[in-house]
Amino acid sequence: MEASARSRHTLLLYRSSERADDALRSMCSHALEGGSLVTVLVLAREEDARTGCCDTRSVLWNRVCRDLAAEDVSRAASAVGGQPGVEFGVLTAPSGKVADSVAREAVARGADEIVLADPRGSGLGRLELRRLRRSSAVPVRC
Repeated sequence: MEASARSRHTLLLYRSSERADDALRSMCSHALEGGSLVTVLVLAREEDARTGCCDTRSVLWNRVCRDLAAEDVSRAASAVGGQPGVEFGVLTAPSGKVADSVAREAVARGADEIVLADPRGSGLGRLELRRLRRSSAVPVRC
């Protein structure tokens, strides 16, 4: 029983907020006690970069989104203070395929569950959350 608890892996979708920080601290303290792994990911939506003459708006916007996501990753790392067993990253996802990207990432990382740190501020809209719950091979918890 203890061995299975140690192999538990949670993928946590995070977006900076007090509620998300509290959920992150709680999740990480439980993971530390149980020897589990937590991967904290921040979504960075990417618009399709148009190919053509002089249209750099999408490229610039995508960079802004990645920069904002990196700031959220820094805040998440500060919230848990370098606790062992916690990884951080940015998940870039095409705007129309966010739920699919999250589901694929969870499977690729071997996650046992997907948790939204703050369901109202996770970066997923209601329809995307519904799509994620329906299509993900990994259970989703809010």
